[in-house]
Amino acid sequence: MFTELEEPTELPTLIAVDDVHDLDPPLQARLFQLLRRAREESVRLLAAGNAPAAALALREDVRTRLAAGLVFQLHLLSDTEKAEALSSHALSRGFKLAPELAEYLLRHGRRDLASLMAVLDAVDRYSLETKRPITLPLLREMLQLASETSQPSPR
Repeated sequence: MFTELEEPTELPTLIAVDDVHDLDPPLQARLFQLLRRAREESVRLLAAGNAPAAALALREDVRTRLAAGLVFQLHLLSDTEKAEALSSHALSRGFKLAPELAEYLLRHGRRDLASLMAVLDAVDRYSLETKRPITLPLLREMLQLASETSQPSPR
């Protein structure tokens, strides 16, 4: 796991370690050495776990070094928060998103925010190309066209 990073070669500029809460004692020791080396070489290290670094059941030296960095807690957005994010994104693109469009996207689109934003960007472009306001019928039309062009053609 960390073996290739223990070589005397140059470290990458960013190292990501997931599930640090699952590391056994030998891997925690390797992570500690990596943390020390990363600090000496000004390498960014991203670590993810199931709790804040200070609350992880890790070696004290590893836990304190992880906790000394920036700590963020991520959580899934509710549908209301996603609709608010979509509305804010629409405003930044210069249009007001009707609530029924956000509801439609949340019911019929992919649930991740990146995909929802991409659809919003696409409908904005489609609206400008067709010189039509962004409405539910326009959104449905654009999604239908997109699904038709992404379908493999019959042979």
